[in-house]
Amino acid sequence: MKIEKITADREFISFIIKDGNAEQKIEKVTIKELTPVAGPGVEARVISSHCIDLGNGEIQLRRFSDGGEHDRMMSRFELSADGKIIPGDKYVSEIAPEAADNVLPFPKFRSIKSINASPELQARMQVEQGRPDVSLAGIMTTVPGNDTVTFIREGKEYYFRKDAIENFDRYMSAYEYCTLILLNSPGSFGSRREKKLLDACIHPAFDAGNPSALISAFNLRTEEGLGYYAAFVEFLLKRYMRSDGKFGHVIGAVIGNEIDQQGIWGNAGDMTCEDYIGEYSAAMRLAWQIGRKYYSSFRVYISLTNNWNVATPGSSLRFYTAKKCVTELAVRSKTEGDFDWGVAYHPYPENLFYPDFWNDRAADFNFNTPHITFKNMEVLEAFLARDLFLYKGEPRRIIFSEQGLNTASGPLEHHFELNGEAGIVLAYMKARNMKTVDMFVHHSSIDNPGEFGLNLGLIKYDPDAPGHIGKPKPIYYAFMAMDTDKEPEYIEKARAHIGPDLFDYLLHPVIVNAERTPEDALNESILTNRTEA
Repeated sequence: MKIEKITADREFISFIIKDGNAEQKIEKVTIKELTPVAGPGVEARVISSHCIDLGNGEIQLRRFSDGGEHDRMMSRFELSADGKIIPGDKYVSEIAPEAADNVLPFPKFRSIKSINASPELQARMQVEQGRPDVSLAGIMTTVPGNDTVTFIREGKEYYFRKDAIENFDRYMSAYEYCTLILLNSPGSFGSRREKKLLDACIHPAFDAGNPSALISAFNLRTEEGLGYYAAFVEFLLKRYMRSDGKFGHVIGAVIGNEIDQQGIWGNAGDMTCEDYIGEYSAAMRLAWQIGRKYYSSFRVYISLTNNWNVATPGSSLRFYTAKKCVTELAVRSKTEGDFDWGVAYHPYPENLFYPDFWNDRAADFNFNTPHITFKNMEVLEAFLARDLFLYKGEPRRIIFSEQGLNTASGPLEHHFELNGEAGIVLAYMKARNMKTVDMFVHHSSIDNPGEFGLNLGLIKYDPDAPGHIGKPKPIYYAFMAMDTDKEPEYIEKARAHIGPDLFDYLLHPVIVNAERTPEDALNESILTNRTEA
C-alpha cells in the first residue's frame, strides 16, 4: 500500500492510495493532519484525526475546517492502516487550477531581459519583468496601530507596516510582472530590529554573533515562526496576484538567497545539507501551496550561487555545493510529494572581480564542473533535464536572478569596461538560446560602493551627482541594445572582441555527462584551491 498522490481543489483534499496487497484488503485508513513545522527533531502537533473507509482507493477530507478559518491544503499528513504507516506523499502536491482565484496562464515574454532600476531606465531597457527583494522583518510588526494594516490568517491577526507596503506598491508599479525574492533579514531591508518580531521569525539557530551571517533562514521550527512566515507570504501573494493587477502582477517567488552559502545568506547555524534542505524545502512548498491558492501558474525557485561542485571555503555545515542542494531538493520533493519548483541561479564569473568569463578556468562543459558561470550556463539546463528533476515530464524552469560584470577602477578600467560590454552580449545570447530560461536579471543599474569592492552596475556611481547617477558604461548601451534593432551592431563588436571562433562555440557548446575521475579532482583542486564538498 502506498500514497500515490495528495490533491486539492476548492472543497476537498483527496488521497489516492494504491493497495498492492490483494489478499489482505484494507477497509479503513486513519488520517492524521499535522502542522507543517520542519527541522531535525521537531515534533509536529496533530491538528485533527480521521478514520475513513478506503473504498476504491480514493478518500477525501473537506479542505476547510467547519469554521472555515483553517485550510488543510497547507498541512502535513500521516496515513496509517492496521497500525502501520502508509508510505508515500505527505503533502498536497497537486492543486486544481480552478481552485485559484486567478487562472491566467503564465505570461509569455517578448524578452527575458530584466534589471533592478528606476521606472525610467526600465522603460528605456524595454523591461517587462522585475525581481524585487522584500524581507519579513522589513514589512511586518507585532504592534498594531493607525500606521499598520491588519491581515488575518488561520484566525490570527498579523500586522504590516503601511509605510513599507506603500513603498513596495510604488516599486511594484514599475513592472509588468514580478518574481519576488523573499528574505528574512534581522538588520537590513527596512528592518526596525523589533525584538519581539525577530524572536518569533528569525531561525532559532541563527548565528546572531557572527558578522558574516547577514540573512536568517525562515523559522519553520515553531508554530509561531511558521505562522509569521505563512502570513508574510500570503499577504504579499494575495495583494499582488489579483487578476485585475491593482497593485501589480506577481508570478513567482525566490525563497531566500544563495542558500548553498547559508552561513551568510540564509543562516541556520550548523546543519548538514540534507537537514538544511529539509527545512528549506518545507518553506518552498508552503509558499508554492499558498501561491497556487491565488494564482494557478505561480512558481517558486531555489536560490543558488555559481559554486556548482565546489563549496565556498569554510564549514561544510554552513557551505554546500549548488549541485548537492538541488539534488537533495529533487530527492526530497519526489519522496514527500513533488511540486513545481524551479532554479534561480547566479552565474557570475568564477572570480566576480574579472568580467572576462570566457577565460574562466574552472567552468567546464560537464556535470562535474566546479562552477557554472556565464561560460557554461547551459550545463544547468542539461542537468535539470534528467529524469530525477522532471516535473510531470517537463524540465524545471530557470531564472538567472542575479548577475553582473565588474569594472575595476585604475589604469585597466577601460579594458574591464570593454570586457563587460562584450560579456553581457554573449551571456545574454546564451541565456536566450536556452529553452527553459524565463528571466535574465542584471544585478544593479548603478555601482554600489558598499558591495564588497565590486562595481557591478551599468552606470558609474557618482557621490556628487543627483541620485549618485554617474556616467553610463559601455555595458549600459550593449544591454539596452539586446532584443532591439541595434543588437546586430553589438553582437559584431562583442564577437570581434572575444574572438569569432570562441564566441561562436560558446553560443552552442557541447555538454558532456562525463564520469568523474581522480585526475578531475586533482585538476579542480589546483584550479580552485578547494576540495569538493
